[in-house]
Amino acid sequence: MKFIMKNKLELGDTLVPDLFIINNMKNLQGNDIKVYIYILYLLKKGDEIDLNDLAKDLDLTDKELKSSLEVLQAEELIIKNSQGYNVIDLKEIEINKSYTPKFETKVNRQSVTEQRRKAAAEAISESFFNGVMTLGWYTDIGNLFKSYAFSEDVMIALFQYCKERRALNKKYVYAVAETWHNGGVKTFEQLENFLEMYDKFTKIKQKIVKALGLRRNLSKYEEVYIKKWIEDYKYEFDIIEEGLKRSTSTTNPSIKYVDAIITSWHNKGYTKVEEIQNEENIQKVNDEKKEVKKVSESKKKSYQSYSQREYDASDDFYDEI
Repeated sequence: MKFIMKNKLELGDTLVPDLFIINNMKNLQGNDIKVYIYILYLLKKGDEIDLNDLAKDLDLTDKELKSSLEVLQAEELIIKNSQGYNVIDLKEIEINKSYTPKFETKVNRQSVTEQRRKAAAEAISESFFNGVMTLGWYTDIGNLFKSYAFSEDVMIALFQYCKERRALNKKYVYAVAETWHNGGVKTFEQLENFLEMYDKFTKIKQKIVKALGLRRNLSKYEEVYIKKWIEDYKYEFDIIEEGLKRSTSTTNPSIKYVDAIITSWHNKGYTKVEEIQNEENIQKVNDEKKEVKKVSESKKKSYQSYSQREYDASDDFYDEI
């Protein structure tokens, strides 16, 4: 006969990779970290669990659990499959990477471009990672150079931009890089022009939302109109504001309605508010003249159609005299 004593106490330990603490934890919210650690705990035990039970164990709603799982996927900590999720072995990923950053080739084999890019990567490590940037970031910087052809100073500016917004994580860095690339940025001069235009666009967009009393963000289709006014028509907000003022006559003013007004001014070649106001004043005077003429013609017609009474000698009026 075999006797087995079952230990009812949970006295084990769940190991959390240092790589997670260094690279990922700062990018996650409390619920995300809670879900990830609990997944490691279940992985250690080899337990399977239903998502509903997982939500209950962690005192999360189904929506909160789903959101955290999506975040963990974005951070490349788990991968969804047909049966559930695979947990990424962070140590294996790091080991499989080259122990030497992509930029670390022999000096005599390096091109001038490679040397500059290596220097930029080292500058990023020193400035934003206290000189201990992980090998994964070196690989990412190499991929960014390859994908977007940024100059070295633009690459450094990319990390500076994300650092200032307290969002120095891979997801945000790649998102900003994609936005800059779509804006035609490669050199630092192009970046300065892009950021200036982007800042102008953002401020004007906020003013438009406030002026129209919208309680929502503009859609990407509505933003296309605004970009057209700013980038193609070269209009400042004062002209755009004139268009917004003229939309107040409608019950539910829309960006499309305002666009029709502003585009008509552009087609007429107007570049200043004064030109628009002069046209309005001339139109007002012409309308007043038309109204006066209309009233005058109406009175004249009324007078001409009036039939005058005719008198003869037999009228009683003469008898009374």
